[in-house]
Amino acid sequence: MKMTLDRPKQVAETIRRAIPFELNGRCGTLDVVYGPNDSVEASGFDLLRHLGFDVNLCIGYPVMQGTIAEFGGTGYYTASAFIQVISSERRSADGVVRESVEIDANPTLVQMGVPFFAMGYPASIYDAPCNNLGTDEHLHWRAHTYFVTMPSPINHGIISFVAGFSWGYEEWDEEGQRRVELQPLQVSDGSDWDEQLPLLRRHCPRFLLA
Repeated sequence: MKMTLDRPKQVAETIRRAIPFELNGRCGTLDVVYGPNDSVEASGFDLLRHLGFDVNLCIGYPVMQGTIAEFGGTGYYTASAFIQVISSERRSADGVVRESVEIDANPTLVQMGVPFFAMGYPASIYDAPCNNLGTDEHLHWRAHTYFVTMPSPINHGIISFVAGFSWGYEEWDEEGQRRVELQPLQVSDGSDWDEQLPLLRRHCPRFLLA
């Protein structure tokens, strides 16, 4: 998926978006909270101090959390999952541009061909990216987050789109300081899910995706 180079208005404060959906024949609402990270402790980055990087760098980067706020079913009706795909565009100091699209999940699961970022009864999702610039000069980073069916005998083992949204940020260094701009959260109508199917089928051939 090719990313746009347009620079939409920066997200400066936390927002909450209610996204309606239908899962297993029951209606519900996906509650998404999205905004800049303003606390090392609240975002859980203090748990990463042992990794040897300055966890305070997380301040200003995006934080996203998605939970089921309302749903007209219980038990197996709530079986669900999240799949997240990251599209990025990097520009190096010598002007070379590199684009990539990849499944965002635990590396071990990805190696096993399992696409899920999270799953449960019901599933919920939390993500807080930070300091992905590396040696590059500029990074566009966008997450495409999909609430999907959990494959089971209930749905004949098929993973299908239920609801979705995208969000992201840009980061670069300027005068010795890291700059971060959050981009707007956009609700998906499912058309971009269809665009992800070739990637998911290629890396996760054991699953049925529709």
